[in-house]
Amino acid sequence: MNLGVWEPVLKLTPKNARGIAFSQRGYKGSTPLTVDEASCQTAPSELHKTHIGDYAAFLQFVVEQLKVPQRSPDGTGGITLIFWSKGCAAATGLFYFQNELASSKQLLDKYVSSVVLYEAPLSAVFGVDPGDCANALFYHRLANPPEDPGFMFAKYVTGFFRNSPEYLTNKGGKQVLEYYRTGALEPEFQHFLEKVNEPEFLPSILHWFLKDKQEERLEACHEAIDAMARSSLKKIGILWGSDGPPECIEGSWIAEKWVKEVDGAKLSSKQFEGGNHYIQFYDPAGFWDSVLELSV
Repeated sequence: MNLGVWEPVLKLTPKNARGIAFSQRGYKGSTPLTVDEASCQTAPSELHKTHIGDYAAFLQFVVEQLKVPQRSPDGTGGITLIFWSKGCAAATGLFYFQNELASSKQLLDKYVSSVVLYEAPLSAVFGVDPGDCANALFYHRLANPPEDPGFMFAKYVTGFFRNSPEYLTNKGGKQVLEYYRTGALEPEFQHFLEKVNEPEFLPSILHWFLKDKQEERLEACHEAIDAMARSSLKKIGILWGSDGPPECIEGSWIAEKWVKEVDGAKLSSKQFEGGNHYIQFYDPAGFWDSVLELSV
């Protein structure tokens, strides 16, 4: 992910903690994508492995060059990995491909105490269609064609949604939603987007998955989170905003359910009241408090 996404958060890193952001390949200032990767000619699973290889190399650099101590025998200390939005696919990839990338498993077992997943989207991470509700909001409520599709998407993903109390309490059921605020139209957010937006790479960012066939992606994601729950991690945190897009909230609920099926003692989840998909931008202090609450 682009470093600018975490800029507001890193400025407020709590005392006795170190915040380090990873600049994903293809973004400004990082290694460029190959021509085939940028044009989505590389198979989704291969592109996913490449991203995980990059991330594992970054972790290796962090522990070796920055001298981060190993976690304690009781599972505390060490590193908490935080993943947001499509970035949650890096978390599933770390565990899904861990046997193929031996160094990543070693790093996870020695250094990583917690993983926090923040609003994993159904479509971009789980490989599931976002559903009628999200499509209706995206295509009908937000745009008067021929509005630019990229800006349509920006308005949808940065928006604030009045999800019904029943829907949030029951974690599912009938979706009664009202789209009430568009973050992408706010001047301060426009300035923020200038730092992180990479429209030419957006298709590639959304292209990588655990499996090449769409019908196999949900089960692969389930296997990855199952492996995460059975791993040596001390805690797995799941975070979502009450005013977030429906497909990101539902993705969080599915991940929560899957972890709970394996080891509920590891699970720590939270609904951030009034938060949208960009909690780290609108309330960086509250975001940090949540991360600390959900991790070891």
